[in-house]
Amino acid sequence: MTDIISFFKRHGYYHGKAKLPIELVETFKSEFDPIFAEKQKRFYARFTEPGMYGANHDINRWNMLLPSESSMLRSGFFAQEELFSTLKSVFHGDFSLVFFSSDISSPGSTFQTIHQDGNDFAVALNVPLIDSNEVNGATQIYPDTHRISTDSEFTNESNEFTDDQIIVRANALNPLTLHVNRGDYTLRDLRLIHRGTPNYTDEHRPYLSIIFLPSSHNEAPSFEVILEGLELFKHMKKEAFPTGNTALIDFANTFGRLVMAYSFSDRIHRPIAKNVSDQLHEDALYCLRFAKFEDQALNERIVRNEHLSEALKKEIVQAKNTFNELMMDL
Repeated sequence: MTDIISFFKRHGYYHGKAKLPIELVETFKSEFDPIFAEKQKRFYARFTEPGMYGANHDINRWNMLLPSESSMLRSGFFAQEELFSTLKSVFHGDFSLVFFSSDISSPGSTFQTIHQDGNDFAVALNVPLIDSNEVNGATQIYPDTHRISTDSEFTNESNEFTDDQIIVRANALNPLTLHVNRGDYTLRDLRLIHRGTPNYTDEHRPYLSIIFLPSSHNEAPSFEVILEGLELFKHMKKEAFPTGNTALIDFANTFGRLVMAYSFSDRIHRPIAKNVSDQLHEDALYCLRFAKFEDQALNERIVRNEHLSEALKKEIVQAKNTFNELMMDL
C-alpha cells in the first residue's frame, strides 16, 4: 500500500491492474450501454438539423452522470479497501465523491488540447469498460506534472499554471499513453497534465469517471438552493446546446459543475434510495455523505449551512444574468 501511495504522490497517477472482477465490469458495461444510447437519443433530439453538434463535451466526446440505482453505484467499487486507503492517505483529511459519471471517447474523436482538469488538488478514478489503447482513445499523461517542478515535494496546494505554461511544460516531456484493460483502474491527480487521444475505431470507448474532492467541513448549502441551481443549469443546457455556440455551452457546463462543487455531490437531483444505501458499506457511505438520501438519518450527517446557501444563491443570480447577456449577443 505504501508503494501505491508513494508512486501516486511522485508521479501523479497510479495504474491498478486486474483489480476488479471481469464479471463485475461486464455487468457495468451491459447496464451502461442502454443508458448511454438513451442519453444520445435525448441529446440529438434537441437539434433541428442532424449533426449540428457532435457530442456534449468535446469533438465526439461525452460526459454522462450515472443513475443512483445502477449496479455501478450499488456495488460501492469506488471505496474498495485499496482505493479507499490510498485516497485517505493522499487527501490528508476528509474527502468526498462529488461526481459519479462517465467519460466516453466516440468514433471520430480527435486529440484534445493538452490541459489540466484544474489547478486545485482532486483525484479522478477511471475504470475502463472495454480495453483501451492508442487506437480507441486512451488517455495520454505527462507524469510528475502535478507538482510545481520535478524537484518539488508533493502537496495538496493549488498551482497557478496558465494554459500557455501547461503547453510549454508538456512540450519538454515525453507523454505516456495509459493502456488499460477491463478489470484495471487508474487514479489521477486532476492537476496532472494530460489529454484524450483519437478514437480510430467504430466503437465507443467508455470509462467510468469518479471525481473526489477535499471536504474538510461536513457543511453544504440547503437541498432547496442546490436544486434551484440545478434547475437553472438544466434550463441553460436546453437553451445553449441547440445554438451550437461553444462559449455558451461551456458556460452552462461550467455553471453546472460549480453547483455540484458547492454541494459536494451530484446526487442531489439523483437521490439515493434506501434499498441502495442499505447495500453500501461504511466507506462507500462516507464517500457519498453529501448526497441526498431517502434514509433521513444519512442526511443528518451534513449541516445545511445558511451562509453557504446564500453564497450559492449569489452565484445563481450572477450566472443567470451573464447567461442571458450571452444569449442576447448571439
